[in-house]
Amino acid sequence: MTETTIQAVLFDPGFAQHTTILSISAEYIYANLEQFKNFGQKKFQFKMAYPKLKHMAENNVGFCLGSLLWATYIKSLGDVTIEGNPCLGDEYDEAEAVEEADYSIAFFDRLKKDAKYYINENYEYDPLDVIILRAYKEFLTINKGFTSTNTTAHLELPKGFSIPGKSDCEKINDKIKEVIQTGNLLDLKEVLGLAYKK
Repeated sequence: MTETTIQAVLFDPGFAQHTTILSISAEYIYANLEQFKNFGQKKFQFKMAYPKLKHMAENNVGFCLGSLLWATYIKSLGDVTIEGNPCLGDEYDEAEAVEEADYSIAFFDRLKKDAKYYINENYEYDPLDVIILRAYKEFLTINKGFTSTNTTAHLELPKGFSIPGKSDCEKINDKIKEVIQTGNLLDLKEVLGLAYKK
């Protein structure tokens, strides 16, 4: 049986359908919270929104991790055309490119503080989540927001990420396919160690 040569890959294999833009979604919830002047009402509203805020923050990490692992996998395929890149041809603005990543990194501390203030809960996030977000921020910067990324040859991986052997690359790809089906993007942490070394 002959091996099929891949001619093109998608910029996003399907992660976007499971995510929202954290800054927009979270700020919408917080704006709604600000409409309540009474602390008791605010506390109640925050308690209702808290699981959703946690899920959005963690899912956002899953999206960033998915992007990093997908880039690692498609780079392993050689010089292949990337299709469906919505950033291609745009003018690169670094501040704009990293704005969402910076928001996401800061959001964990904000949520921790607010959980303590409103509902006296200790929100503990995984320190690895911040490492992933920082790596994603570097990924955006070194690739200039993907404004000229039309082949895998133009794709740079951030520090700590490298292309593993073929068998591990296939494990990464299989896990990506699985989480696109389930929507549990954070499950990609199970294969992070195959491509990332601290």
